[in-house]
Amino acid sequence: MQQPYVIILASGLNGLGAVRSAAHAGLRTYTLLTGQADLSAYSRYSQYRFLLPPAPTANDLRPILDNLYRTEGGPGVLLACSDHAAELLGELKTSGYSLHHLILPCADTTEILNDKKLEYEYMERGGITLPKTFYSLATDTPDKFPLIIKPRTFREYDLLGAKNEIVYSQEEFDEFRQRFAGSLDRFIAQEVIAGRDHNLWVCNVTFDQNKKLSACFIFKRLGTMPSHYGVTSLAMSVDNEALREACRNVGRVLNYSGPAMIEFKKDPDSDRYYYIETNPRLGMCNWFDTRCGVNNILACTQAAYENGVAFPPQKNHQVYWNFFGDLIARLENRESLFSVLRLYLSLLRHPRIGALFYWKDPYPALQYGWTSIRNILYRVGRRLTGSSG
Repeated sequence: MQQPYVIILASGLNGLGAVRSAAHAGLRTYTLLTGQADLSAYSRYSQYRFLLPPAPTANDLRPILDNLYRTEGGPGVLLACSDHAAELLGELKTSGYSLHHLILPCADTTEILNDKKLEYEYMERGGITLPKTFYSLATDTPDKFPLIIKPRTFREYDLLGAKNEIVYSQEEFDEFRQRFAGSLDRFIAQEVIAGRDHNLWVCNVTFDQNKKLSACFIFKRLGTMPSHYGVTSLAMSVDNEALREACRNVGRVLNYSGPAMIEFKKDPDSDRYYYIETNPRLGMCNWFDTRCGVNNILACTQAAYENGVAFPPQKNHQVYWNFFGDLIARLENRESLFSVLRLYLSLLRHPRIGALFYWKDPYPALQYGWTSIRNILYRVGRRLTGSSG
């Protein structure tokens, strides 16, 4: 049989982790990038690269995929690392594309999960526990704050200027409605579940072609960028059987196949876990999964070729650390240097896994570090210029 290989539609940290995880599993890897400055482009494991347009279509993929099929003499496994890439692969699957393995949900499911309104309505009908959700910002009347307002799809991030916005009062909510009066149907809102960052949980999972949970890695967040409502910047691996079962329920509701990143938040008062979202793609921290013993890239590959895969129990109390990102987020959140230093020192007793730095593949971290330093200097310069003016 032809040796398995993977084709990764890379994007940022997600793609870099996937490329490293594929190499860790001994899989030959082809990386599809939408920019020469993508982190995966600096990795020594990204040996076979193809450059796509900034906003590729399925037709942009087909010539490359056809060529790889001929070169390799058989199908590879296509993996998405961004919402847009997941949509592209969903389109290929729905169109009947068959040259490569597509271990992912159908386009209808991807469309549901890439639209927050459709996703939450679907989950509520399936009996999944959600925070109180407001689907019509023009007419709904929230009676409790704060609220987190989310764009319905990733395409509205540019409209909002962020992945979400928090409003703390009726006055702020009314101001938001005035500001976006012509486009309120492009947002939804939810009550914010109480609790600090360590109440946020992430499950990076793979469902096989029989819709069974074949891999599951769980961690709790200790920090995000931006603080409290952003992506993971600091985390600890902690297994959680209740969340494994919750993931199985989510997979059942969606009739899901492929990789996913499923998020929950624990209410410290009731100890209930509330569903936050499912991303129909590889999770950003998939390199963390691999270093803790659960390689979701390998799980996807084995599922695509209809082979079983068994992982040992995940390594717990390992720390994932995006140092620059986490530090900047905490300083922007006005945390004291003393409290930040105390937190960081307390984590030194645990094994640490860098979000970017890996001694066998150091260049992406050096590039990211240099970019972060330049950004910090730029921000400082702007503040000094503004104060002097």
